[in-house]
Amino acid sequence: MSDTTAPTGCPHFDHHRAYPDEASRYADYDALRACPVGRSDAHGGFWVLARHDDIVEAESDWATYAAGRGVLLPDEDPGRPRQVALEQDPPEHTPYRRLYAELLSRARVRELEPFIRDLARRRVDELAADGGGDFVARVAVPVPIEVVAHVLGLDAEVTTRLRTLSEQTWAAVGRPEAAPTTTLGRLLGEQLEDRRLRPRDDYLTSLLGATFDGEPVPRRGLASFLVGVVIAGHDTTLSAASNLAYQFGLDPSLQDRLVAEPALVGRAVDESLRHRSPVQNFFRTVTRPVTRNGVDLQPGDRVMLLFGAANRDPDRYSDPDRFDLDRYDDDRDAKGHLAFGYGVHRCVGAQLAEVELRAVAEALLRYELTLDGPVSFRPTAHGAFLAAESLPVRLRPRRLVAG
Repeated sequence: MSDTTAPTGCPHFDHHRAYPDEASRYADYDALRACPVGRSDAHGGFWVLARHDDIVEAESDWATYAAGRGVLLPDEDPGRPRQVALEQDPPEHTPYRRLYAELLSRARVRELEPFIRDLARRRVDELAADGGGDFVARVAVPVPIEVVAHVLGLDAEVTTRLRTLSEQTWAAVGRPEAAPTTTLGRLLGEQLEDRRLRPRDDYLTSLLGATFDGEPVPRRGLASFLVGVVIAGHDTTLSAASNLAYQFGLDPSLQDRLVAEPALVGRAVDESLRHRSPVQNFFRTVTRPVTRNGVDLQPGDRVMLLFGAANRDPDRYSDPDRFDLDRYDDDRDAKGHLAFGYGVHRCVGAQLAEVELRAVAEALLRYELTLDGPVSFRPTAHGAFLAAESLPVRLRPRRLVAG
């Protein structure tokens, strides 16, 4: 292990801290970026990479900065099997990554777009019919989980169970005593076994025939893969949708501009992902001696990749704390944010998430959205995801002005 003396001037940092406001969070991030390499004594100790270029370099060197020993700290269940792809490195990572890529190909996402747009509009319209309510519970939670269920081929009854389980799990974050008794892995494992006994014309049935080098994929690997599909397809998009709706509520002029210039909705999605990264961090483990910015790291050291800080790096983005659609006019690299990671571990579902976010944004812009109560943002699950616990909003039909 390396010398664990924190560089002078670096703040004590704990990603599980509940910040009182956004300014406090990003002040810590500014201080961490000013360090050669940040250091924390929390949770057994870890280093922090907070600069955009440092994270890109680390993610480009997966052999040195390995995901295979876990991406969360602390690990609430250290004895659990590692999540396939997310917590694997090549070559074990590669075939599971290929499964994700086949499931979420560009062609498949294009086929899904009408379903996604209809679903997003229906959920937003239901919320608007009540005058508003909790955007997280009414839109951000159900939309991505129903998309995932549709992709997998789950029937209505199982989709309802999956949505309920997701809602219970999300509500229980930080409160282990409230965790649901049925696990996501158990529910999806039951569905795999059902398809094994009663094949259907759906994705789950076809998945049972998947092979790696001519051999069937292990059952445990299939179950872990499906859990990854649900988590990646749900938690990140849930967080990102909430963050985008929150920005709409903070800035009515942004809503007006997007109504007038709907071609900019894609920019708004990208800027929201950069500005409030739904995944704030993941961890890597150093596998061999490496020096980063003059700091010696040793095998076994845990290193946080702080995406939320890198996406506000002033060396990468001008006026990075500003939500600015116009940065995309003159900065060809503005889309190079790290909200989806980088390299072999970049989120393979990024395109699906972007389609869902555009659909939600377009559905919301048919109304005037205002915030209707206090909103608290903090990392929730494992200190990694940034999202509102609840987001009370009002939705009123938008008044169209005749030209």
